[in-house]
Amino acid sequence: MSGGMGGSSNGNYGGGRSGNDEAAALPPPPPPAVRPPGREHDVSTDTLDDETVRRKNVLQSWSTVLAKNDASWDVLQAEKRAGWESEAVDWRWRQRDATFGHGGSSKVDRVNNRGMVPSTRKYVVFYREWMPKLAPELFGRAADESRPRVFADVGSAPGGMCEYLVGDLGWSGFAFSLAPGDEGFGMQFASPRLAYADSDVSVAGEWRRLLDLVGGRAVCDFVNGGVVIDRGQQRVEPSEASDTLAMEHHLEIYRNELLLGLHALRPGGALYFAYQLGQTALLMRLLLALRPAFASVRVTPTFAVGRTPMYVWLGGYAGLETAAAAAAVRFLSETPVADAAVEEVGEKTGGGGGGCAWDAWHQSEWSAEVASLHRELRESLAHVWTTQADHLRKQRLEAEHAFESGKGGKGGGKGGGKGRW
Repeated sequence: MSGGMGGSSNGNYGGGRSGNDEAAALPPPPPPAVRPPGREHDVSTDTLDDETVRRKNVLQSWSTVLAKNDASWDVLQAEKRAGWESEAVDWRWRQRDATFGHGGSSKVDRVNNRGMVPSTRKYVVFYREWMPKLAPELFGRAADESRPRVFADVGSAPGGMCEYLVGDLGWSGFAFSLAPGDEGFGMQFASPRLAYADSDVSVAGEWRRLLDLVGGRAVCDFVNGGVVIDRGQQRVEPSEASDTLAMEHHLEIYRNELLLGLHALRPGGALYFAYQLGQTALLMRLLLALRPAFASVRVTPTFAVGRTPMYVWLGGYAGLETAAAAAAVRFLSETPVADAAVEEVGEKTGGGGGGCAWDAWHQSEWSAEVASLHRELRESLAHVWTTQADHLRKQRLEAEHAFESGKGGKGGGKGGGKGRW
């Protein structure tokens, strides 16, 4: 698995496309601009089975409920809708694709650049600035040699987090990532204090092998689940509908990295993991299971504001022997991942949906538990979502300005009145 904080474009408008620096130098629009005949993000419900349609409706219903309780989420969703409906944004992506390619021919999308290895430098710079602010007790100074700190980094390549922890702070640790031969990124950092092993955490039960490699239970002060979930890190390339609504591969990845964290962390340790999907229903369900086993929770931004939505920080681990940790392990271990109906899911997992696996992993109601968790996260969620909305608005306005300029001024042609500022 590849690590770091870039990769996916779930925070962008253009279904599976990510905002790269190269796109800023696009050629001027050829007049007249023509609206493309179809949009990649459109998924007709006519082509989906009844269960998939039901899941889409559950996610939309949850998003609507969340928007009523969180203004920053409401603003972000409104900006995304404005982007989907903007002829100028559509035109911008067509121009980008004409210049840089798209899909398997893309010259810039990370998910299609097989064999491309990102530099560690940008990650290290980000971690140097951010991690001491996040947890000064862990990252505020170099490790005490009398008590060396130990970490595990799942999805470590290209190695930015490892380089920061080992190189800057003097920690020792374990790094795991998808092998380059399996289309993972190669590690760019090595040290005698860092053990490395190839790992595919989309394989069920992989966390047990990783736990053996780190030396067993309660040995780590910090576990980083830095897995970036994109098409380059799965053995299948699902369609948009199944990528959004099936979830088996995503859930195996989360389950492996979170179960490793719960078992490998010492009491008082911290778990940090990338949450990259746009599905807050899944995020809330995961956090409802994990939160009681930790003293604090927050979400944090990434250095790529238009890409990976957020990282999740859980600090002050209670320890594996506590009832709260045992409940979290039970939820992650026993809740079926298979996309099929199961019996008595609620009884097995302590709540979370009806009679199918997908429902058990997705929050569907604004309960008292959710309201309490949201109050705790409101400020940090607002920071992440407001930053994303600002980034998307800037992209849209720039596209609309270029689009109108290429047509000889504002107001001319289709879409001339859209997106005024």
